[in-house]
Amino acid sequence: MKFPHRRVIANDPLYQPQDRDMQFRLTYEGQLFATQKDPVSGQPDARADHKHEIRKQFHNQLRHVWETSPALSVRENYPDQRAQKAQWTGAREPWVQYIANQYARLGYRFAPLVVEELWLSCRLDILFLRADPPGSLIQSGDIDNRLKTLFDALRIPNNLNELGKYTKPEEGEDPFFCLLRDDKLITHVSVETDVLHKPVIGGVIDAHDARLVITVTIRPAIVYMNNMDFL
Repeated sequence: MKFPHRRVIANDPLYQPQDRDMQFRLTYEGQLFATQKDPVSGQPDARADHKHEIRKQFHNQLRHVWETSPALSVRENYPDQRAQKAQWTGAREPWVQYIANQYARLGYRFAPLVVEELWLSCRLDILFLRADPPGSLIQSGDIDNRLKTLFDALRIPNNLNELGKYTKPEEGEDPFFCLLRDDKLITHVSVETDVLHKPVIGGVIDAHDARLVITVTIRPAIVYMNNMDFL
């Protein structure tokens, strides 16, 4: 049996990455637990703490993306995109502050990068190193459940239950950067799996250990004036 294995989980045939698309990489190293099932309304999410701890790792990386990307660091918002007069006479504000104010909820100001307002979509190509014996990388249904945990951690929470014990932002988390407004904005997912040969914690490889390298490609689903910076 050959390694690694690659599987396309979701694919939009019209989404073909181009050199001009915005692209960067996110990484995660730590334990990645499976999401067994979605909690019913009002029921606490047993993985809420775990998901937000992963979300925190991505927050720091995405903050650096916002600070260093020319498409984001200097982007401004007009007070009223629909009023031509306001575009020339109204005060502008940094785009990150506009987004953070738009998605202020649950005691946080979230700043998702991929949002419906700009008609953006997202492609994820994931290298997933995990502790598993040869022959069970693709067949294991555990992969999909662990990826569900990852996707939840890439988007902003929908309710207070999804924050677990992290009910207030900590220092350096205003705004709190996330990749996605909603995971429905992911149009393509491919996963390449291989065996993890080095533990992420301590000296022994645990069954839940994972190293992820996520290549993120963002492009406008519909190109218009306000999202051309992402080309």
